[in-house]
Amino acid sequence: MQILAVSVYSHDGKRRDLRLKPGRLNILTGRSKTGKSAVLDLIEFCLGRDEVTLPLGVISETVSWYATLVQIGDARLVLARPNPETATTRRAMMSVGDSRLDLPDYSALRVNADTTVLREQLSERLGIESFRVEQRTSLRSSFDVSVRQALFYSLQKQTEIANQQLLFHRQGEEGIAAAIRETLPYFLGAVEPERVVLRQQFLQARRVLRRTRRELEDARISSYDQDSRHVALVREAASLGLIPAEYSSGPLEDVLGLLELALNSTQAQIPDARRGSPTELDGQPSRRQALLNERRRLREEYRDVADSIDLLQGLRSEQEDFDGELRYQFDRLQALDLMPRSDSDGAHDENLCPLCLQTVTIPDPNLVLLGALREEVGRSLATSGNVRRRRETELRRLSAHRDQLRDEIRVNLTQLDDLTSTENAVSEADAPSVQQAFLRGRIAQELDRGVSGADRIATLTEAAEAARLRVESLQSLLEDDGIDSKMDQILRQIEVDLTNFSRYLRLENSEHYIRLDPDRLIVSAVTPGGVRPLTRVGSAENWIGYHLAVHLALHKWFVTNDRPVPRFVIFDQPTQAFFPEEVADAAEIEDADWQAVRRQFSLMNDVVTALDGALQIIVCDHANLSDDWFQAAVVDNWRRDVALVPVDWIVAE
Repeated sequence: MQILAVSVYSHDGKRRDLRLKPGRLNILTGRSKTGKSAVLDLIEFCLGRDEVTLPLGVISETVSWYATLVQIGDARLVLARPNPETATTRRAMMSVGDSRLDLPDYSALRVNADTTVLREQLSERLGIESFRVEQRTSLRSSFDVSVRQALFYSLQKQTEIANQQLLFHRQGEEGIAAAIRETLPYFLGAVEPERVVLRQQFLQARRVLRRTRRELEDARISSYDQDSRHVALVREAASLGLIPAEYSSGPLEDVLGLLELALNSTQAQIPDARRGSPTELDGQPSRRQALLNERRRLREEYRDVADSIDLLQGLRSEQEDFDGELRYQFDRLQALDLMPRSDSDGAHDENLCPLCLQTVTIPDPNLVLLGALREEVGRSLATSGNVRRRRETELRRLSAHRDQLRDEIRVNLTQLDDLTSTENAVSEADAPSVQQAFLRGRIAQELDRGVSGADRIATLTEAAEAARLRVESLQSLLEDDGIDSKMDQILRQIEVDLTNFSRYLRLENSEHYIRLDPDRLIVSAVTPGGVRPLTRVGSAENWIGYHLAVHLALHKWFVTNDRPVPRFVIFDQPTQAFFPEEVADAAEIEDADWQAVRRQFSLMNDVVTALDGALQIIVCDHANLSDDWFQAAVVDNWRRDVALVPVDWIVAE
């Protein structure tokens, strides 16, 4: 798909056309505030965007319709949209024809479609296969892959091309970066639609598994809390004489059986302690005080264990960093295995040059030193592994003890709560039989609740197992797809052009290898000191230059590999870094870096020429070079009262 013309219509039927050349560099030059930047918004709006981004003011007040004439293969399409009164609209007009189809007259404009139909037609004609992408998080909506996502690689607004943080069109909007990450492998050709769907099913199944396991864990925690309440009820039943006191001491193996026994008890003896003072009896602390003392002890012990765990975890983190550095150095020293060895003992031969394998007059002792260093690093890694295993064993022991203490604290708190409830519900003056009846009611309630809780745990356990099997099944289907490997191969080829284009533009760090990160959606330079992303590079000239290099490299790949992406790219104000912020006409600036400007346009022209008409580049800019090739690319010059909206339209309004 390439753009043949864009047009605006006045309210009284007049039409203003901007004709463009397919397969060529198209330069729209002119003064500021003539509507050059609105051309990109106009094209995007006509290609099916629901949200209106065209500027309010002269254009919105004087224009009644917007239209774009595109060519896809042998067919032409007129895509027109009425000027809306709101911020969003889906009304559209579409006409399809052969090479004779052109922009219609005002009288022929009428709404006959909506943006959904428009996008479907464009997607089908571009060859975008129909499939749906499920977002990785449930907070974002799923979407059908269409021309909407393909256009992210074909448009660069003035505010985007000089952005240090963002690389692609609309990347900063909510959900757009995720959509680009999800669809980039498809548009590059690293994955087929069925593989995309399979991966999305895998991600969805994994989310279901995580959610089910989380619900199961919550149910089990609730069950643990219930167990704590059961133990507290058993001890309360013993204190009220519903069961023998010795049944509540020591490990409680059949808690539910004891509760059933208490519930069905017909005769009960109230221990003497229940008839004594609520605070003390025969010099012994009350039951409440005993529970408070136990809680204090348990919490102190819990804090000690938690502090020990935090200390060990801190040591583990520090050692992981240290081990990581050791492994990195050890991997570097593994290159010694490529060095030539002597035939006698298998040791590295110091008398051979490792590069040309010629005998040297002075042996190189560094091989022996490096070999000894590698052995020392290897021993350090082995020793560190032993320490790590002992520490992990101790961490597991402490964690289990902490969990046990947490359960005991929970039981203690439950007993205190139950004691308070009992004291509030039944006064000390009440008969013991009333207290026993009150406790039996609570026991009956807990036993009924336990049945439903056990059923829920069983159901969730079964669901979690089914979800696990589905995840493993889908994962096995994806293991041999080679998507990541193919994606890496494609990116390596694109990055060759990306690096060469960056060097042609003489960008900072371009002497190093330039990478495109498909996960972070950023470009970076691989320097000896580490990876340096665009966000750590200064100067708008570099930011714009890397945007140009990335999009030109991507579109070269799209074209040469026949990918379903529009065969045009629009750059708005790529030379803005070289002129004053409020420049009226760049052609009048004498002290600008015209050589750098010339390199930008020359690179774009060279790429278009090399692709032999398969790519169209549209540039809206203030610059106007005198070079013959530049002037041949100029499609219109909006100076001397020439603009997107003619002056007589404004006067008529």
